[in-house]
Amino acid sequence: MLPRRKSLTSYTTMCPFQAMNTMSPIHAAREYVLEAVQRPALASALPESTQAKVRHSDIWLNQFKRIGDLFAYLKRFSADKQDGIYLEMHALGLQTFEDIVEPFEKRFGDWVGDRMRASDFVIGETYSAHDILIFSANYDTRAGGMFVIESDGLPTAVVIKATLSGGRYANEWLEQGRRLKCFLKSKTLKDGSVQFGEHFKPNAAILNVPGLPVLAFVRHTSNDRFVYAGAFSFHQLHVEADGAKWFELVLTIPTEVIADAGYVQRQLQDRVASALSQSQQQRLERLANAPKKPKTIRTVSTAFVRNPDVIAEVLFRAEGQCEGCKRPAPFC
Repeated sequence: MLPRRKSLTSYTTMCPFQAMNTMSPIHAAREYVLEAVQRPALASALPESTQAKVRHSDIWLNQFKRIGDLFAYLKRFSADKQDGIYLEMHALGLQTFEDIVEPFEKRFGDWVGDRMRASDFVIGETYSAHDILIFSANYDTRAGGMFVIESDGLPTAVVIKATLSGGRYANEWLEQGRRLKCFLKSKTLKDGSVQFGEHFKPNAAILNVPGLPVLAFVRHTSNDRFVYAGAFSFHQLHVEADGAKWFELVLTIPTEVIADAGYVQRQLQDRVASALSQSQQQRLERLANAPKKPKTIRTVSTAFVRNPDVIAEVLFRAEGQCEGCKRPAPFC
């Protein structure tokens, strides 16, 4: 008699926590939160209004690319015993984010310090609003377009999301990719007037901290993704006739900056076109004050992973002769 064949599921079925061992760290971390909190909550008798809030947090969970940022998100939920959602979930014996912070840290302790850094952003690459908010440690998509990054209570950078069209006060390029007009953070008052308060936290940081990096993410319309334009510095405050105030920000190019190669080339073409539209005298005046050695930056580029068999077949078929110009190899 042949030995009885074992069920295939005995080899392939494993509990979700076992499956985490085969995942990348960030995927395992997200799965841990889903399995410990989210899925039980959505399968429970929680009111639909509360389940809707749980589903909303699912959207955020899927956006995290580093475990340290996910950990920071979990820690923001304080164990407020009077919080409605906390009470509802505990009444049904469910775990909350507050409950899993400590076991999460123990399980993923090697990675909880790994968070997004300014150097992660590549000039010319596109980013979602969630990417920017996670870096800024602000999880409210309605929070506006300026955020202060702090260390030990002191500003270390300001992040801006600048839209170039639409709205009463549209930002704009004064010089493409180099000088940005960006309106101050403002507040609309009850009478309909707009207050551009220099005391508002992001405005005060830019105005009062010399050399503070302003990381600019720019898009043309509200339907577009943001393009990282680089780190800028405050140059001048402008006040318009109606009281509107805007920063003139100038691009700074630190040596560690990384830019998309195509974006750098397009920016150069735009600047050459701008230079050609001006007089020779203007160009010569700038050249007289220009540094003799240009700055260098690191670039990244996108390339096709070409099929070597296609290349080999074309070379074989050509028999040492270019199929285009019919000249003998080597091909240019």
